[in-house]
Formats: sequence, structure tokens, C-alpha cells
Amino acid sequence: MYSDMSALAEKFGDYVYANAEAHPERVRRLLLAAYRGFGWFQRHFPDSAKPASRNYLADACNRLMTDGMRNPDETALVSLFLPCELLQAFDLHPLCAEMFSTFLNGADAERIFVEIAEAAGIAPTFCSYHKILMGASICGVLPPAAFILNSSVACDANNLTFREISRKTGVPQYYVDVPYQKDEQSVQYVADQLRELGSALSEALGKPLDEERLQQACMRSRQTAENMRAVLPLRGTRMLAGDLTSELYEAIMMHSGLGTQEALEYSRLLRKDYEAAPEGHGLKIVWMHTNPFWQKPARDLLSFQAGQQVAATELSYDAWQEVTEADPYRFMAARLVHDPYNGPVGDRIARTLEIAHAVQADGVVCFCHWGCKETCGASGIIQSRLEAEGYPTLVLSGDGVDRANASDGQTATRLGAFLEMLKERRG
Repeated sequence: MYSDMSALAEKFGDYVYANAEAHPERVRRLLLAAYRGFGWFQRHFPDSAKPASRNYLADACNRLMTDGMRNPDETALVSLFLPCELLQAFDLHPLCAEMFSTFLNGADAERIFVEIAEAAGIAPTFCSYHKILMGASICGVLPPAAFILNSSVACDANNLTFREISRKTGVPQYYVDVPYQKDEQSVQYVADQLRELGSALSEALGKPLDEERLQQACMRSRQTAENMRAVLPLRGTRMLAGDLTSELYEAIMMHSGLGTQEALEYSRLLRKDYEAAPEGHGLKIVWMHTNPFWQKPARDLLSFQAGQQVAATELSYDAWQEVTEADPYRFMAARLVHDPYNGPVGDRIARTLEIAHAVQADGVVCFCHWGCKETCGASGIIQSRLEAEGYPTLVLSGDGVDRANASDGQTATRLGAFLEMLKERRG
């Protein structure tokens, strides 16, 4: 079955490759129809290997993506860490680089957009998620959104991509600067910027910001965080069927989808599934950063395996400290300021250690996604610090979305050997 789907995706990708530059609107409509058709299939024929929460998550992420692609005039192009509760108060749809490029990869259609971006002068070493987004924008498959909104968290590519797309398309860009220093002054500074952003969106849209809806979105974010915090220790004692694609969906939903009813419902279903799951004693891995969900050896080793699984992805649990701020702007600001991806790498390491302890992890995989200078540059420090605390750590290089930058042989050999080592260590 999978080989049939893979062959179909390859033919689909070939069509996109041949037509993206000459017929961008046709390709956009085709991609949208394919995603919506796949969403219909997922809803009516859910994957029997997945628990209810993961099937719900797949459908929710699909709708998050198609909503962003369907109506450009009602969409904001956003960075992954930007708080999107403000958008929900205006009925705007978020579309982030990581989600957009992940879905293109899922359709085996990313290649042409990488080539377009590089032909336009984007460096081959640039982050693949952002390079694919820029390629789609350059050729017109991704039409101009109503707004471009991004924060300084968490990478160089993030700070360059949105500015360049704004320059080329004329779409206004709004930038939220987040200081490294994690104190009251920084929280207030970011809260003031978010308040100004709300006023700017209100003026541009010609309608007032619905403060009650903003409060409701922030309340849903709080409740979602509470459920996810409750799930974390359960991941250490229970084994729930999982896969790398679901781990990536979860990271997207816990950022661009946070504050929505869908994110809240997913967290409720996940908590329910884990509470009902049987105890398990297989290997438990904490995964840092994004993952190569599309790569066969990674799927074969870590998707739907009874003896080993990703117990938690660091990127889904980056900012789950309890925020007591009642003011919605300070609530969103505190989440940004205190996010482990903001500031020194030691904060990220400390958060990963908390996650590893909570899920009783056997080891950690630090995934060095192509072009991510922050993770790649810090990987040696991350590995040495985690191993000093007793958690064997594999630094695995690859690409989350561009097939040209990954080696199946290397992934199979290094990840397979790491898992075997953990089994021997445990036994």
C-alpha cells in the first residue's frame, strides 16, 4: 500500500515540477485539491494503526494548512514561534514555513521550489523549510498573503525570509523583537509590541480587535498547555502507537495552531489516549528539533514500533512553563520571552533534560536539519551536556523536507546503531 502511495506521490511531484513556473495558479489549485482530498480520506478512513488523538491531529493540521492556502486575503504568513491567538481574534489563518514546506514534501513536490529559490540567489546552505517557501513565493504558487508577521525567535533564516518576501511582494511585514534577557522588562517590551500589532491589524482590516475572543483564545492555550503538561509523565510509563509524522504535526499544532479549539481538543484526546494506554517498557527517545518524517529508514526504525518510539519531541514541549499572566498580551509575551529557543543554548538543554527525566528517556536524538545554524552549531555542546547527565545522545544530520540533502544509508546506519547501543546499555 505504501509503495503504491509513494509511486503516486512521485508522479504528482513530477507534474508540479513541470508546471510550477509556467502555470503557478493551476499548480496551487491542484495542491489545494490534493490536500483537501487527502483530508477527506483521513476523516472517513482513519489510520487503524493510530490512536484517536493522532488521527484527529492529522485532520486538524490538514485543515490548518488548507485554510491558509485557500484564502490568501485572509491569511498571515507567520514564523513558527509567533503567537497566533491575535489572528484568531480577527479570523485570520496562519501559514508558517515549516507547515507549508512539510506538506509540499509530503506530496513529493518540494524539488522545483528549491531550484527556483537557488536560481534566484538563495544560498544552497539556507534552511530548506524557508528556501522552499521562498521558491513557491517567487514563482507564484504561494500568492501574497494579507500580512507577514514574524518574531526574532528562533533563527537567522526566520529573520531573513519574511523580510525578503515582504520586499518582493509589497505585503506589509510586522516584526516582534524578543530580547534574550528573560525578565519583567523583556516581557513588558514584547507585550507592548503585540498590543501595537493588534492595533495595526485592526487598522488594516478596518475592524476592531475582539478582546473577548482574544481572551478566549488565550484561555484555550492555557488549557492546552495544562493537558500537555499532564501527558508528559504518562509518556514515560505508557506506550502509545506513534509515528514521526504525528510528532511533526504536534509541533506545528502546538505553535501555529495554539489557541484554537482544534489544538485544545487534540490535547484532550491525547491525554485520554495516554491514560488508557497500556504500560510499556520499550526504548523511549526524546527527539530534538524537527524530524525527517519522509525518510524510510527513520520511519522503519521509529514509527509504530513496539520496542522503541519517540516518547516526546522537544519542539512540542518548548514553552510549557506555567504562565500566570491574566493580561492576554503579557501571557503571549511571557511564552515568547521564556521559550528555551530564545536565548542561550543552555536554556534549551535544561528544558530537554526536564523532558528526558519526565519521560524516563533512554536516549536523545539531536537532529541537525540542513541549514539550521542554531542547532547544528550547538549540537556538540548539546551532546556533551546531555551525556554528562546520563543521556546518550546521537547527533544526526539530515533534512526535514528536502530529499536532496539526506542519505538513507547514513540515517539507517547511524540511527540503527544508536538504538542497538541503547538496547545493550539497558540490558
